[in-house]
Order: sequence, then structure tokens, then C-alpha cells
Amino acid sequence: MPSSEQSSVVNHSKTEITSDSNIIPYTQYVTESQQAAVQNSNSSAQQDALILSVIEQLKTQVIYCTKINLDNKRVNDTLTAKLERYKEQVKVLKEGQNVDLKSKDNVSDSHEQFVEIDRLKQTLSEHVKENESLMQTVTLLKNDFKKEESRNIDREISFEKNIKQLDNIVYKRDQSAQTVHMLTKPQFFYDHTT
Repeated sequence: MPSSEQSSVVNHSKTEITSDSNIIPYTQYVTESQQAAVQNSNSSAQQDALILSVIEQLKTQVIYCTKINLDNKRVNDTLTAKLERYKEQVKVLKEGQNVDLKSKDNVSDSHEQFVEIDRLKQTLSEHVKENESLMQTVTLLKNDFKKEESRNIDREISFEKNIKQLDNIVYKRDQSAQTVHMLTKPQFFYDHTT
């Protein structure tokens, strides 16, 4: 073969090999794979730490919401007890007013009795107004408590969904890391026949 033909064949074969970008030496492949696995495990560890931090924050928020619910329940119970006491007082005052009106007909019309009746009416009126105000307050607090409890339940459900999603992400990452590790390990690690 003439030398010009030989150099063109050699040049041609070099061109084909160097132009194929998919062919890399095995040692370069192993080195790059190991570097990628180390970088992936570092970022995976950081992501796992971040996920654990988020889970702890969610747990803290759930505990805080539960505490608020318990506080609201105690206040609600206290106000309900006060309302019952005021209802009883109103009942007693109304009965006293009815007795006073009946005795008014039977007893002489003295000025002191009228003053006493007016004072009792005024006291009764004040208690009735206070009772109505307390009933409105209790109703508002009950509604607020129900809304807050509903929001807290929704938050708790949302937190649980987030925790499940994060657990799923961690599980998938671990599987991916295992798969990458298995794919990047040279075959002689799996050959135990020697």
C-alpha cells in the first residue's frame, strides 16, 4: 500500500474513534461514577437533614395547636359555668319579682316597698343584660373554638400528609442511592467465586 493511502486510512480510523463521544475508557467511567455517587450522597444527606428538620417543626406546630385547643376548651367550660350561674340568678330574681308584685297587692302602698321593687327591677334588668352579653360572648367563643378546632384539625391532616410525602421522598431517595451504588460498583465486588 502506498504511504499516502496508509496515512489516509490511519487518519480516517482516528477520526472515527475520536469523533465518537460515547466511548470513554473504563477507568474514567469508574472515576466519574464514584465522584457522582459521593456528590449524590452528600446532597442526599443534606436533603435528609432538611426533611428531618421540617418534620420536627411540624411536630412542634401540632403540639402548639393541641395546647391552644385545650386552653380554648377550658375557657369555654368556665364561661359555660358562669352562664349557668347567671341564669339561676335571673330565675331567682324573677321569682322574687313575682312574689313582690303579689305582696304589693296585699300590703299597704308604702313608699319603701316601691323603692325596693324599683331597685330589684333595676338589678334584674342589669343581670338580664349581663346574662345576654355573656350568652353572646359564650356563643362567639364557641364559634371561634369550633373554627379554630376545625383549622387545627385541617392543619394536623395537612401535616400528616406532608410527613407521609416526605417519608416517601426519603424512601425513594434511599432506593435511588442503592440503585446508583449497585450500578457504579465494578463487577468484581459481586463476584465471590474467587
